[in-house]
Amino acid sequence: MQSKLELQQDLQLIALLQRDLNLVTAFLLLTGQISIVGIFINPGDFNLSLSGPIFGRARLESKFSNEPFINTVIDIIDVIIAVLLIIDEIQVIGAFIGPRRFSIVVSGPIFGSRRHVPTLPCLKREYKFYKKIVTKYFAVDPTVFRNI
Repeated sequence: MQSKLELQQDLQLIALLQRDLNLVTAFLLLTGQISIVGIFINPGDFNLSLSGPIFGRARLESKFSNEPFINTVIDIIDVIIAVLLIIDEIQVIGAFIGPRRFSIVVSGPIFGSRRHVPTLPCLKREYKFYKKIVTKYFAVDPTVFRNI
């Protein structure tokens, strides 16, 4: 059985990885690689979907090329989302995988959602499931999973 100190260190590592995901997502937003592409509305909260060419989806832009105002508004929204990620008001909570495209989903208390905190009870089970699915359906070097 792991000691409480080891458990705390593992939880801190997961929290750091989640923080890094937030910062990378903010960087992708600020560089225009991804943009807001949708909103998931749930009872009591909402989540934002972010995607772009880097994830196989076109960047969200105005339908009319002669209206730069709409593109500017989209860029401003992207900057606001990036700032919220950087100051840790929202965080990456998941991913949406569709046919030939991928979206990052973000939310947080500012959008009515609870703050997601790292937990370990399900982590090992989910890791084993992920490893099984990925190695079964995708060509992945098996040494990748030995080093994790």
